[in-house]
Amino acid sequence: MPRRDDEPWVQLATRIPKSLHRDLKLHCVFRDVSVMGFVTDAIKEKLATPGVSSAKAAKPYRRRR
Repeated sequence: MPRRDDEPWVQLATRIPKSLHRDLKLHCVFRDVSVMGFVTDAIKEKLATPGVSSAKAAKPYRRRR
């Protein structure tokens, strides 16, 4: 789905292992890409992957207690 230039952005906060964060930062520095751009592209790529059923993707999230 193409992104409109006037589409609002939202902030995403998540926890990842420190070593994964370090690897992400190094990857982005060596390839001269922002972390935000890399993550946005990775999410788009993952969502466009064939084989992900829309029913599974639409399944509501249940919070652990």
